[in-house]
Parts: sequence; structure tokens; C-alpha cells
Amino acid sequence: SDATYAACPTGAAAAAGFTDTTSTDVDCIAMFGITTGTTATTYSPTDSVTRWQMALYLTRALAPAGGTLGAGVDQGFTDISGKSDAIQLAINQIGELGISNGKTATTFAPDDNVTREEMAMFIERWLTNVRAGQGGSSESDGVGTTDAGITYINGECGVDAGAKTCTGLYNYTDIDSGAITVEASMAVKELFTLGIHDGVSATTFNGTADMTRAAMASFLAAALDHTNLRPER
Repeated sequence: SDATYAACPTGAAAAAGFTDTTSTDVDCIAMFGITTGTTATTYSPTDSVTRWQMALYLTRALAPAGGTLGAGVDQGFTDISGKSDAIQLAINQIGELGISNGKTATTFAPDDNVTREEMAMFIERWLTNVRAGQGGSSESDGVGTTDAGITYINGECGVDAGAKTCTGLYNYTDIDSGAITVEASMAVKELFTLGIHDGVSATTFNGTADMTRAAMASFLAAALDHTNLRPER
């Protein structure tokens, strides 16, 4: 279910100072240093998220959320050498964590845009590398039960904690019957039941569409609610 507490309670995050968005989700991830914007004063919310940007988002969010980053051992991607050291490090770190294994065994395609179905899988895998916080959901909450009302921060629907299913726990009409991959469909369902989405009233997920920077902020802010990350008092 949705997290009980919020990583960014109302009013906790000051305005990030971007002139092109007033999103509180953007303010939230800026407060924790997960984004610095595309410039000092712009966030570019309608721009698509590239794969190298995704690597930075997820690695910057991991340690504050209680995860542990590796040393960034070379994962064998032959197409990232033109990127900065920080970007190469982030790409290798998410490879180490199993969040992304690249487009192929030897290519990461850093400049490709991330689709929404890919992002669902990336965030679902990210969640397996962090600890559930107070008021969040964890796989251990449902050991030995098949209660469909329980959701798991690090288990796919229909796989972990018995025969749990997500049937009826989501309202998307475009994630089954081959519209997106089975793994992506499971990830989307899991995230939806955890309250990690960008519109509960929508009936379409649009899995093949590019992930925007605005949507990335919304997904990450909601995911952070399930962790121990909280603002300082």
C-alpha cells in the first residue's frame, strides 16, 4: 500500500528555484541532492530522461535511502567512454547493483531515452537495494500469506511471499496482453500498488512513451516515501 510517511512532507522542501516548474516532487528530489537541474535555474520538466541521466538519478538517491553503492567496477560497456567520470561511475554502479544490465552485454546506450516501462523496472530493481522505512512496505510483511492487499517493496507481483497477485490492484488497461514485457508489467503493477506513479486516476500507463523529467521526479519522490529517508528537523 501507499507509504504511511513521506520523505518530503508538505512544506518540508523549499522551492528549488527552477523557473520552469513549481512541482513539489522536483523540490523534494532537489532537496536531497538527487537533481541539480539542467541549469542552475531550469529543470526542463518536459524533456525526456536519457539513460545516463537515469543512472545519476538512481545512484544519487540510493545512499540517502539506505542503500550501498559499489566502487563502480567497469561493467564492460564500450560506449560510455565519452561521458564524464561521474556519469561512467554511475552507469557502472547501477550495473553492479543489477538495476540495469545495459542494452546489450557490451553497450549501455547512454544517450537513448528511457521509456516508461524501462523506468518501472529500473525503480523496482532500485527498491530491492534499499531498506523499507517506518511506514513503508517490505517483503517480510507478507511472508506466509497470499493476502492481495499486501504489497512488497522488493518482490514482484505473483512471485514473492507465496502466491501474491496484483489482480484488481491497478487500473491500467494497457500493460497486459503483450503491450509491454511481462517483467515490465509486473514492475508497473508493483509500483502502482505502492503508490509510485504519476496519476492514480489514469487508466493508461503508456509504457512505450519516453519518461519525462517531471514524471521521474514524481516516481522517485513516491519511492523515497517507502525508505527511511526523511528531512532534517
